[in-house]
Parts: sequence; C-alpha cells; structure tokens
Amino acid sequence: MKTYAIIFFVFLTLTSAAQTLLVEERTVKNEESIDLNSWTARLDQDMENCMETYSDFIKETFKTKVEKRGKNVLVAEKTQFPELSNLRLDQRAIFTVESSGTSVSFTFSPGYDIHFSPDSYKSEFAKAKIFVKSYVRFHYDNYYEGQIKTIQDKIKSLQSDIDSNTKRTDKNNKSISDNKSEGETEKTKSKNEKMMRENTEYTADSATKRTQITDLESQLAKFNQALQKTLDFK
Repeated sequence: MKTYAIIFFVFLTLTSAAQTLLVEERTVKNEESIDLNSWTARLDQDMENCMETYSDFIKETFKTKVEKRGKNVLVAEKTQFPELSNLRLDQRAIFTVESSGTSVSFTFSPGYDIHFSPDSYKSEFAKAKIFVKSYVRFHYDNYYEGQIKTIQDKIKSLQSDIDSNTKRTDKNNKSISDNKSEGETEKTKSKNEKMMRENTEYTADSATKRTQITDLESQLAKFNQALQKTLDFK
C-alpha cells in the first residue's frame, strides 16, 4: 500500500510542477460589483491556498492583517505601501476560480471612489504591477518550498527503509552462517530457508524503493528549477 501511495504522489507532483508566471491588466468587480482596474496574477493552485499565501504576504511584508469581504475578497485596509504611494490605500485581492487554478486580481484605492488605473494615478498603477509580481514570487516560493520539503522527507523515509532492509539482511546472513557452521539440523535448515526467503523480499523491496527515490529525485530537480524560474520572475 505504501508503494502505491508513493507512485501516486509522484504522479501528482509531476502534474503540479507546472507554473503560470503571468500578470496582466484586467477589469474586475469588487464586493460591491463596481468595476475596477486591476493587475491580475494567474496561479496554478486552488483558491484557498492562494488566499492563504496572500494573507501571509501582506502580514510578513507590511505587518498588517487582511479582512475578508464576502467569499472571495480580502482587503488590506488603510495600509501604507511605500513603493507605490505616500497615501494609505485599501488594497484588495479578488480571487476567482479558473479551470487551471486561480486568478488573483489586485486593486488599489486611496479613497472610497478613488482607484489606481491607467488614467488616474497612472504612475502608481504601473508600479503596482511590480508589487503583484512580488506576491507571485512569494506565493510560488512558499508552494515549492513546501513541495520540496515533502519530497525530501519521502526520500529520507524510503532510504531509512532501505537501510533497515540491509540491517535485517545482514542479521539473517549472520544467523544462516552460524547455523551452517554449527552443523545444520532439520530445524535450523528450515529457519535458514525462511531467512533466505525474507532476504529475497528485503532485496526486492529495496530495489523498488531505490527506483522510487530516483523518481522523487528527478521530481525534486524539477521543483528546484521551477523555484529558480519563479525567483527570476521580475
């Protein structure tokens, strides 16, 4: 059962190594159904994961908490974003489920009816694209670091099983050798045959797990490449 679980995990990670690195301008509706200009990032993970990384991004980077508005809007209220403006802003993240993952639309409002756009606060709106890209890097960095740690833990567990098989095989071989040196009886012969069968099972199990480790190491390399690609996204 454990073997099938590892194979299934490898299949899942093979499909999750893909990444979308895209920030584009979109018009979106806020929680009051008002159209706003946004910079929208398209991510490959589900909405819950994206909402969590957005909250962490705002908390860790700007030392403030976000407030939830409805099911799919998070807001950092009256927050200072020095790289964008000297004004305090309501910065919204609007989450939308898409077929390939989740879109996260960022809007920036220095007043109730005042919002960054290509026409109003043009310079600040342009800078906001860089701000959104920094979130994309933060999101994928967290995601891939988690995936990498999971794979490393699985490799460590498989290697521990292989080492355990080696120890049990060595122990059996010593017992078989001792039994033979003392002169085999029907009883010790039966024990030796049993231990030899166990050794065959240990060898087969270790071979299977070495193959699994090879597959996981290949996936680990892909995740590390994807992580580096994300960190280079500017």
